[in-house]
Amino acid sequence: MAAAAAAVAVAAAADACFEVLDALGLCRLTRRTGDLDGAVPLRVAKACVPLLEGNAFGHQITLARPIEVQRRLGSLRAEPVGEHREALLRAHRAALPRLVSQGFLAPDGAWHRALRGGLAWTCRTGLGRPRLRLWTGLLVRPDPGVWLRVAGAANRRNVLIEVSEAYLADERAFVPLVVELRVRDEAPQILRLEGEIGCLAPVRPGVRIEACALADAPEVGRAHAEFYDARYFAVKKGEVTRKYRRLVGGEAGARKGRAGEGGAGEESAREGDAGEGSARAGDAGEGSDAGEGSAGPARVRLVVAGPAAPEIAEVTEVTTAAGPDPVPWRGGARRLASLVVRNAVPFRATFDGHTLAVAPEAPRLAEGAAAVERAFARVFGEDFIAANRGALWYLTKYFTPHPPGEPHFFVKPWAFTRTPPGWSSLLDGIHGEGYDVMRGVVATDVFFATPAVFHVRRLGAPIEVPEGTPLLRVLPIPRDLLRAGFREARFLDA
Repeated sequence: MAAAAAAVAVAAAADACFEVLDALGLCRLTRRTGDLDGAVPLRVAKACVPLLEGNAFGHQITLARPIEVQRRLGSLRAEPVGEHREALLRAHRAALPRLVSQGFLAPDGAWHRALRGGLAWTCRTGLGRPRLRLWTGLLVRPDPGVWLRVAGAANRRNVLIEVSEAYLADERAFVPLVVELRVRDEAPQILRLEGEIGCLAPVRPGVRIEACALADAPEVGRAHAEFYDARYFAVKKGEVTRKYRRLVGGEAGARKGRAGEGGAGEESAREGDAGEGSARAGDAGEGSDAGEGSAGPARVRLVVAGPAAPEIAEVTEVTTAAGPDPVPWRGGARRLASLVVRNAVPFRATFDGHTLAVAPEAPRLAEGAAAVERAFARVFGEDFIAANRGALWYLTKYFTPHPPGEPHFFVKPWAFTRTPPGWSSLLDGIHGEGYDVMRGVVATDVFFATPAVFHVRRLGAPIEVPEGTPLLRVLPIPRDLLRAGFREARFLDA
């Protein structure tokens, strides 16, 4: 791949952390505005910073030309349509020998063989459902110390497709950017795809997550109570408090390494908002101090305060220049860890266009709430509980509604996530039947909750979410990567 390494960067952003070669003109990488060009409700635009950050997260993989996906005899096919169809097919035929001759693809290698069959091909695992691998026409190469994460679009997306999560490791080679998608049963036999079909984002390996009890990180519980004080609830009754915005802004200005816009938290509902308080700079707990400027792995603390503690997971497979099938990652200490948040209380929720009614399993909710209160009482004492009843109620009630007319509510896991200075957390929703869990970004170095915000898509009939259902993947990310761009590479004979 020596020739590929010599590709010329023609448009290098100062904050670039990966390269992109466009071989076809089929897709481009675009950035969203936080308010989705004015599409989000005014209340959200004014207050809900985590959602705005989630809207703007990453680079959207955007079709410049429409594609039609056809289901036929257990397989999937995809072809460009419209006036540019023939031009794209010619470009595809011309691109492959060019990519091979210039070292971007190994001749007759797995990638070359796969792409030779067309823009897309069907894959399946065992007797599983067919999935479509669609080549975007792009090749990408992350910088050393950076991986690229491929996932679905979020908060505004085509709900008839589901995109598989994939990771591209920093192995100093260009890799074709492929979106692997599943077509849902309710989709038509011929499905037209346009616009945003996925999201590409840089992430940093070398993240280690350690779980601990609330007793081992009391500053986190204390910060929750200090944030949700009596004055907070008094102000919240009539207006947006903007307390999160002030909190994150103040911490960002006070501590080096937090300059600029970060993933912040702000109020997003009538009774409370989507986050927690902040521990002071001097309260940094053990295991949360390796971050920006540190040679070691980023150490993240999962502080457990009740039942259904999130699971710590690691990426075990990556996609490389060897071929389109993921291979085991053997990078030793350079691991990428995340948290999987599961539902603690089984419930049903119904939206009728005006009211969103949540019906939890009451005994299970009461058991979980009592366990959380006992954990706080053991650490802080009964006097603390009495003095901070509102803060404990906010956490233990688990569900928080949004205003009438909105098909949204959120749940608050009974655990907190604390990242090193300068690190935020991506909250990537895991969707279910009739609902999405929305994407957000939270500055978890000062603000420790990881709420799962539901968007109910089903009208009139309830959604059902059993206990143990996965709701979120929480992925720690340094904030410099949230704003990072890319360099445009070109063919050597361009």
